[in-house]
Amino acid sequence: MNVLSVLFEEIKQGLSEIVGIQHCGAFPKRRDDIRLPAILIDLVELEPADDPGTDELALISHWEARILVSDQMSESDLWALVQAAMLWLFNHSWPETNIGRARLKQAGPDHFSPEYQGHRIWLIEWTQSVRVGENVWDGSTVVPSIISIAGLDAERNELEV
Repeated sequence: MNVLSVLFEEIKQGLSEIVGIQHCGAFPKRRDDIRLPAILIDLVELEPADDPGTDELALISHWEARILVSDQMSESDLWALVQAAMLWLFNHSWPETNIGRARLKQAGPDHFSPEYQGHRIWLIEWTQSVRVGENVWDGSTVVPSIISIAGLDAERNELEV
């Protein structure tokens, strides 16, 4: 399974365990019935990240989760769901599969979904760094025996190598 699929499954599994959530997954492809409250997850963008020098492709994945509730749910209960989702995202990373910690961007009401009229939606946005491919520096082949350490020479105020 690819790294992005692993990340999606981990997010889906984790957010589905939030107390009260009845459905968690990708946006339905057609007009399916889903039980509320629901969390709908979407990978919206991939951008290149800084090259780690390991032959892995470093990416920043941009994600959105929409928490969809009935307009009958109290505001404080909705806020509790948003807070629980953000806390779960903040506290999870998977370094063994090259998936970093979530960097939360924002959360707020999503008023741009007219098809969900009669419901309330909060949108959570975050990024997550991932690395795709094999790391050539696994330590089993080429291991450097000499390294160069550089620092700033305080007297001359220049880089010393």
